[in-house]
Amino acid sequence: MSSSDTHSKGWLDRLGTTLLMNLEILGAAVSLVGAMWTSPRRLWRDRDKIFTELVRIGNDTLPIGFLVSFFIGMVLVIQTADQLSNYSQEILGSVVGLAMTKELGPVMIAFLVAGRVGSAITAQLGSMSIYDEINALRTMDIDPVAYLVTPRTVAMTLAVPVLVLYADAVGILGGVVAVRIDPSITISAFQFWDNLTTWLSLSDIIVGMVKGLVFGLAIAIISCTFGLRTRGGTEQVATQTTSAVVWGFVMIIILDYFIVRAALLVQ
Repeated sequence: MSSSDTHSKGWLDRLGTTLLMNLEILGAAVSLVGAMWTSPRRLWRDRDKIFTELVRIGNDTLPIGFLVSFFIGMVLVIQTADQLSNYSQEILGSVVGLAMTKELGPVMIAFLVAGRVGSAITAQLGSMSIYDEINALRTMDIDPVAYLVTPRTVAMTLAVPVLVLYADAVGILGGVVAVRIDPSITISAFQFWDNLTTWLSLSDIIVGMVKGLVFGLAIAIISCTFGLRTRGGTEQVATQTTSAVVWGFVMIIILDYFIVRAALLVQ
């Protein structure tokens, strides 16, 4: 066999292994979703766990979310104003409002949650897995999915849309501040706000919240899937955590595309 044939076979082997591994992860995630179906009564019994997870997600995300959203709103205003320097800056409000509510707010918050909260979930479940705490739960006849995964998933799914609204409001506030303090912007804060409220509709806000709902569910499922799949030593926790964050980012972008397409078809 020639060296070129060997190289080609090695490349195909690596490609096939990667595809099979990714399909296995997708299958595990789908199986986890199927195992999570539970009755509303069970969710009501787990309300304390869900509330605890909601508080943790908020505490981990609100401060950094404020900082990032505020300055993204300011940067968006300044960049847009520069592009509109030869035109009218009166549309700044609508540009910032629509960009924050429909795209930047949901995607930015989803990235923050995936990187901060999702990684913590993967590391926590991964540590429990390698120290056989997951098997200990099964020994005690406790379903690990219902006990560990469902509360985190429900909390993440509920929290991210609220965080999206928070990011939208903070980003718009940052835009208003930039209008007030930046000398290159010729419109007033009142004109900015008037244009924003004229063009921004409830449907735009709902699209962003739907994105947050889907992103939150996807982040939780991916994080829990990689956490429960962790095997080996403690070094595998870091590896699985990194993989979970990367997968989360990729899935956010892919799901964002499909939600945008679906929203355009509905309109």
